Amino acid sequence: MPRQPEVHFRLKPVDANGQSIIYLQFLYNKNRLFYSFGQSVRPGDWNKEKQRVKKKDTTTADGKFALNDLLDNLKKLCEKTYNEALKDGVPQPEKIKAALKAFIDQNHLEKSGPSLYSLIDRFIAGEIKNKGKEKSKGSIQNYKAVLRHLKNFEAVTKYKIDFDTITLDFFYKYTSYLKNIENLALNTIAKDISILKVFMGEAVDLGYTTNMQFRHNKFSFSEVETDQVYLSEKELNDLYKFAIVNSKLQQVKDLFIFGAWVGLRFSDFSNIRPENIVQIEGDSFIKIITKKTKELVIIPCNPVVLEIFQKYNHNANKLPKTISNQKFNTYIKEVCELAGLTEKGRLSNAPDQPLYKVVSSHTARRSFATNYYLQGFPTLDLMKITGHKTEKAFLKYIRVSKLDAAKRLNAHMKKRWSEKMLRVA
Repeated sequence: MPRQPEVHFRLKPVDANGQSIIYLQFLYNKNRLFYSFGQSVRPGDWNKEKQRVKKKDTTTADGKFALNDLLDNLKKLCEKTYNEALKDGVPQPEKIKAALKAFIDQNHLEKSGPSLYSLIDRFIAGEIKNKGKEKSKGSIQNYKAVLRHLKNFEAVTKYKIDFDTITLDFFYKYTSYLKNIENLALNTIAKDISILKVFMGEAVDLGYTTNMQFRHNKFSFSEVETDQVYLSEKELNDLYKFAIVNSKLQQVKDLFIFGAWVGLRFSDFSNIRPENIVQIEGDSFIKIITKKTKELVIIPCNPVVLEIFQKYNHNANKLPKTISNQKFNTYIKEVCELAGLTEKGRLSNAPDQPLYKVVSSHTARRSFATNYYLQGFPTLDLMKITGHKTEKAFLKYIRVSKLDAAKRLNAHMKKRWSEKMLRVA
């Protein structure tokens, strides 16, 4: 049987002052977490069996708390964070460590006051939520990226980062740094600034600062429309019919086609479970709560999806074995090259790039949205499946080229003129 999660407190080797640093060790699901929290003890004052100091009145280094109480609270928080995160899968040690660090930082607020960095740590730990909703792994990674960028910027420029220094002058210097030193794409910078403004908005709500310069209309970084591709319905059908000898590539191809006909994100369509496939009035549907937005979506299964389910009926979820997104993106390019998707000119910003080189797991989702949009399927109904909140955001997401628009107008004109001629006759 797998080992149950265990929290231990250990001592590091004795230093020159005869003190040993106490550290927390958390073992779970083949993961090991080690966390030091700034407390030391003489080995002679430590009960190795109970993993606590012998004298109950021993306080923390700042004299504010009983040391054993601190250890008890850290143990409880560690277990609580682990258990709460399990519903989204086994948590990474970094997530639990962030919760522990946020707790330690909170308990030093009286001495040092809250900082922007400690507030960001609370976001990363999942403590600060939006209307009670848990943040996705992607959001947590974005928070970590912003924290890393801020710290790098501070180290390079010596510009002190805190609530009151997030000014318009900071904005100009920071965005220039992100573009010229970090070499970030414009949309990545826009996302970075957007997240920073969320942090600052929370700081204002909590009463940590009265600095409102982040709400200045110049304190914003506009996204640029990205040039992404989609595969037409014909290209998807040809790709599906294309025979591949390599079993691994065959499964990647089928999983891509599946994604292109259900419209889910890779994190969702690559992890469909048997309970997500349901029968409603004799028809098959996929019913799933999406990982990113935590919304329930219900998607009908077209004949191709049903064929794929039948083909992989020997697997519990009736789909090919899941692989990482990174590997999937590498393999699907190989698949598309073998299938002859070599057309150039699909990207206006990279006209010499062959089609297969710009296909990724997300191309499947864009293909779903764009193809059904071009077929005239109601936008609001499509949004219920893709999860877009506004029609503006959805229309930015789909990829309708000038040629697609011209063909659509041409079909509309033919239909209208045909109807007009019939009325004249």
